[in-house]
Amino acid sequence: MKVSTEKLPKSLLALDIELDKAQVEKGLDKAARKISQRVQIPGFRKGKAPRFIVENYYGRDALIDEASEDLINQSFRQALESEQIEPVGRANLENVNLSTEPYSLRVTVPVQPEVALPAYAEVRVAFTPDEISDDDLERALEQRRERHVVLKAPEEPRPAQQGDQLTVRMETYVDGEPLEDLEQIKDSTLVLEPKRLIDGLYDGILGVEIDETREVTVSMPEDHGNEQVAGKDVIFKVTAKEIQERMLPDWDELPTLEEAEGTLDELRAATRNEMIEAARKNAENSTVDGYIAQLVEQVEWDLPEALVEQEADAILHEQGQEFARYSITLEQMLQYRGQTHDEAVAQLLPQGELRLKNSLVLREIIKAEGITVGEEEIAAEAERMLDEYAEDQRENVRAMLNSQLRATVATGVLNQKLRDRLFQLATGAAPAPVIAAEAVEIATDTAPALADDAEAVEVKAQS
Repeated sequence: MKVSTEKLPKSLLALDIELDKAQVEKGLDKAARKISQRVQIPGFRKGKAPRFIVENYYGRDALIDEASEDLINQSFRQALESEQIEPVGRANLENVNLSTEPYSLRVTVPVQPEVALPAYAEVRVAFTPDEISDDDLERALEQRRERHVVLKAPEEPRPAQQGDQLTVRMETYVDGEPLEDLEQIKDSTLVLEPKRLIDGLYDGILGVEIDETREVTVSMPEDHGNEQVAGKDVIFKVTAKEIQERMLPDWDELPTLEEAEGTLDELRAATRNEMIEAARKNAENSTVDGYIAQLVEQVEWDLPEALVEQEADAILHEQGQEFARYSITLEQMLQYRGQTHDEAVAQLLPQGELRLKNSLVLREIIKAEGITVGEEEIAAEAERMLDEYAEDQRENVRAMLNSQLRATVATGVLNQKLRDRLFQLATGAAPAPVIAAEAVEIATDTAPALADDAEAVEVKAQS
C-alpha cells in the first residue's frame, strides 16, 4: 500500500491511498464468503460456494460493494499509523476506485494546526496596579460595617427617613409604557441614601409612608448603560410596603464583629493590605491576558473547523453543567432559549475559536519555555490542598489526590507555573528557559486537552 499526503487549507490533510492488488483480492474473497452465507446459491450450502461461483452469479460489482467498507476502513487505519497522523475530527472520503487498477481512495482529515509563535520574548505589556486611595479604603470598611447591619421596625409608624431600608413595589415607565410585565414584578428593597439611588429618586420618595404611592420622573443621561432609558424621561411608580430602621454597629465594635485581632486602626491597615494585594493580582491577570491576546493576534491561524466546533460544543456543555447545579438540564436550558443544540453551538463558534487560539498559543509556550511539573511539586500541592479539610477527612482526600485527582492537581500546578512565566515574559523579567527532561512526560500528560471530544475518524464507504 502506498500513501501520499497533501496539506490543505484549514489544517486539513489529504491522504491519497493506493491499495495493493493482493489486499483488494483478499477483501473480495472475504466479501464472497459473506454473500454466500446470506443467500442460497443452487448446488451449494450457505457459506460454501467458492468465490468464482458467487462472482459469476452476482457479478464483481456486488463483491466490491460488499468489500468496500472493510477495505476503506482498514487501509485508512493503516495509512494513519504509517504516516503517524492523529486526526482531530471526522474524516471525509472521496474519489474511491476499487474497480480497476490502480485501486485508490482519497481521505481528508482535520489535524492539529501548526502554530508558529511570534517573537514572544520581545512582547511587553504594562503592569499597572490600581492605587488604593483613602476613599477606597473607607468604602471597603463601610462595606464591612454594612455586613453587620441590624434592621428593626420604628417604634411608632412614621414617614421614611434618610438611612431607612424600604421594601417597595417599583414600576418603571418609558414613553407611557411599562418596562416590565406588571404582573411579574416582585417587591424589592432599597436604602434611602442619596449615594445609593439615582439622581432625583431619593428626593422623590423621601418621607413616603406605608402604602403610599409616589410617581417620580427622572431624566436619564444620554450615556446610560440601558439603551431603553438612555436620554429619556423615566417615571418610577413607587409604593412603600415596609419601612425599617438600619442600626449600624459602632466603628470600635467592627474588629470584634469581623473576628479580627487588634484595634480598628489595625483592621484598617490589614484591609488596605488586602486591597493592595487584590489590586496587584487583578493587574497581574490583566497583564497576562493582554500578553496572550497580543500573541494570538500575531499568529497566522489556519484552524480546522472541527476543533472550533468541538470547543464551542465544550463551552455549551460547561454552561449546561452550571445550570445542572439548579436541577436544569441542558435540554431544558436550550428550550428556554428557543434554540436547538446546533444553533447554540453555532452561536458559540466565535467564543470557541478564541478559546482554542488561546489554548494553542499556551501549549506552544509550554513547549518553548520547557515548563514542566515534577512529582515533588504535585505532592507539595496535594499536601497544601489538604489544609482545607478537617483532620478526619485528610487520609481519604490524600488518597484521591494521589490517584483519581492526580491529573487535576498536576494541571493546577502547571497552569500556575505557566501564568507566572507569562507574567515574567510580559514584563521583561523572565530568565532563560531551562528544560527539565525528567519532567517532560508529566507536563505533556497534564497539558490542556484540546480534542478530547473529537468525533470518531473511521470513514464509511460511499453508497
